Amino acid sequence: MNSKNIAKKTAKKSVAKKAAKKGVKAKVKHKDTLFRDLFGAKNAALELYNAISGTKYGPETDIKMVTLEDVLYNVPINDVSFTIDNKLVILVEHQSTINENMPLRMLLYVARSYEQLTKDTDKYCRDRKEIPRPEFIVLYNGEEDMPEMKILKLSDLFAEYDMEYPINLELIVRVYNINKGRNKKIARRCATLNAYEVFTAKVREYIKTMKFGLAVDRATEECIKEGFLADYLSKHRKAVRNMLTAEWKLEDAVKVWTEEGRLRGQRDFIKNMYKGGFAVAEIVRASGFPEKDVKKILGLK
Repeated sequence: MNSKNIAKKTAKKSVAKKAAKKGVKAKVKHKDTLFRDLFGAKNAALELYNAISGTKYGPETDIKMVTLEDVLYNVPINDVSFTIDNKLVILVEHQSTINENMPLRMLLYVARSYEQLTKDTDKYCRDRKEIPRPEFIVLYNGEEDMPEMKILKLSDLFAEYDMEYPINLELIVRVYNINKGRNKKIARRCATLNAYEVFTAKVREYIKTMKFGLAVDRATEECIKEGFLADYLSKHRKAVRNMLTAEWKLEDAVKVWTEEGRLRGQRDFIKNMYKGGFAVAEIVRASGFPEKDVKKILGLK
C-alpha cells in the first residue's frame, strides 16, 4: 500500500471516529430524503423550477441532474441540483432554524458541483472554458416565522468591506417560505409541491398530540384519501415513514448542536471578558448568565 492510500485510509478512520462521537455513522453513499425522492427526477425538478422562477420549460427541455452523491455522513441532505439552459440550479429544502450561513454552504456546494461538471484539465487550458451560471434557491419549510421571500448574501458574512476593501466575491441565495399558505402562486403552479406542503403540515400538527410514527401514519392516510401524493404514499408508505423519521431526528440533532455551539461561544465570551479585566458583575450583565454560572465557567468560588 503506497503512502497516498495509507493517508486516505487514515483520514477515513479519523472521520469515522469523529462522527461516532457525535452519534453519526460515517457513510459515503447518500441517503435520500422525502423532498429529494419527490423532486429528484427530471420531470418533477422541472415542474418545481418552473413554479419558482415563473419559467415555462417544457418536457422536451434538456435537463441534467447533477445532485452530489458523495455525502460524508449518513444523514439526509435535502438538495436537488441540475443544469438547464446554461444554468446550474442548486435547490435546497431547509427545515431547521434559518441559517444565515447558507451562502457559505452554497459556495462550498457549487465548488464541488463545478468539479463534477468539468474535467481536471479544463482549469489549465489556455482557451476559455464556459461553465453554467449558478442559481441558488432555498425552500424554507420550518416552524419559524419568515417572510414570503428573503435574500441572503455571501458578502454579509465578510469580516469587513468598504471602499478600501471592496467585495471581490458575491453569492446570492433566494429563500422562499413554502409552509402551507405561503407563496401560494408557487404552490398553485406545482401540484407536487402543494401536496408536499399539505402532508408536511399534517405531520407537524399531529406530532403535537401523538408519537411521531403515528403522526406520519395518520397524515399519510388522510393525504391518500384527500388525493395529495396519493399514488406515491400508497406505494412508498414504509419508505416515507423511514425517511421522515431520519430527517426529523436529524433536525432535532441540529438544534442540539446549534445550542451547544451557542453555549461554547458564550463561555469563550465570558472567559475573554474576564481576561480583559472586566469584573464578574459586568460579565453577568453583558452575558445574561447567572452569577453562579459565570463563576463556575471562570473557575471562581
